Amino acid sequence: MLPEQRTDADMLHQAQQFVAAHPRGCLMQSPRWALVKPNWGHHLLLSHAPDGRLRGSMLVLTLADRGDGSALLYAPRGPVCDPEDHCAVKELIEGARTLAVGFSHGEFKCDPLIEEGESGAIASLTSAGLRFVPGAAFGQTSQPRQNVVRGDLAGLDEQALLSRLSYKTRYAVRQAQKAGLRCGPERGDAAFCDFFRLYLETGRRQRFATRPADYLRGLLAAFGKDARLYLCRAAGGQPLAGAIAVAFGQRLSYLYSGSARLQSDPGSGYLMQWELLRWALASGCAFYDMGGISTDPQESPSLYQLYQFKRKFAPAVSYAGEFSFSF
Repeated sequence: MLPEQRTDADMLHQAQQFVAAHPRGCLMQSPRWALVKPNWGHHLLLSHAPDGRLRGSMLVLTLADRGDGSALLYAPRGPVCDPEDHCAVKELIEGARTLAVGFSHGEFKCDPLIEEGESGAIASLTSAGLRFVPGAAFGQTSQPRQNVVRGDLAGLDEQALLSRLSYKTRYAVRQAQKAGLRCGPERGDAAFCDFFRLYLETGRRQRFATRPADYLRGLLAAFGKDARLYLCRAAGGQPLAGAIAVAFGQRLSYLYSGSARLQSDPGSGYLMQWELLRWALASGCAFYDMGGISTDPQESPSLYQLYQFKRKFAPAVSYAGEFSFSF
C-alpha cells in the first residue's frame, strides 16, 4: 500500500502536529520547511495504521537537476515515525520510489534522527531497500553526523538545569550578567541587520559559507512566533553576539549565529546559550540541539573549535548518517 500524498490544509495541520509531538520530529520535517526552500519541489508523504491513526510522515524535497543532470530527492531528518515500525518505514520509502518515477535518474537520501548504535532502527531502514554506509566520514553526508544535543530538559526548572552545568560555565554566565550584558529576542530590520553583520563577519573569520539575508528572513517568517532572533548587547547597546533559533515541538534548534569576537567581550556567548536554554525550558522542549560539530580536529578545525565551546552546554551525539537509493 502506498502512502498518501496530501496538501490540503487539514492534513498539513495534522502532519505538523504529528511531527511536532514525535520524539524524532524536527523542524526540517515540518510542512513549514517547504516555505524555507522555495526553489525546491516538495511532497508530503503520510502513512496511516489500519485503524486510521497517523503513524508516519516524510517531507521530501525535490531538485530536478543538481547540476549534473541528475535529480535529488531529499528527506532532511526524515522519515518521522517509529523507525522499527517496518510497515510505516516500508510504506514511506515506497512513496519516495513512486516520486522518483517522475524523474529520469538521480538519488533519494534521508537522514533521520537515529543514533549510530540503534541497530534495530538501522535494520528496519535497510530492509526497506535503502543503502547505508556505517561510519561515513566527515563531509560525506548532507548533515554532519555529529551534533551537540542536550536531551535532559524535560521536567527541569532553571535552577536544576543551571546546577547541571559545570562550575566554570555557571561562573562565565554570571560574569556576563554582572558586566551588564543584555541578551534576549529582538525583532525588526535594525535587529536583523545587526545580527547579519555579526553573522557575515564570523563567516569570514572562520571561513564557513553563509546564507543570504533573504534566506534567513524566510526562515524567520516561515516559523513565525516559534522562530527567534536573539542578540546579546553590551551595556551601551553594541551587539556582541547573535543567534537564530527555532522552538519546534520537543526540540529547540540553534541554527545560525555570529559574534564580534572582541577581546573586551565579558562572555556574550555564554549568556546567549543560557538564554536559549531558558527559552527551551519555557517552551517545554525536551531537547536543545546546538547543531553539527566535529570531535576530530583533523576533520574540520573550525567545527572542532566550535565543539570545544558547545560541549560546555551539551554532549556530542553521533547519528547513523544517510540512507539512500538510486534511480
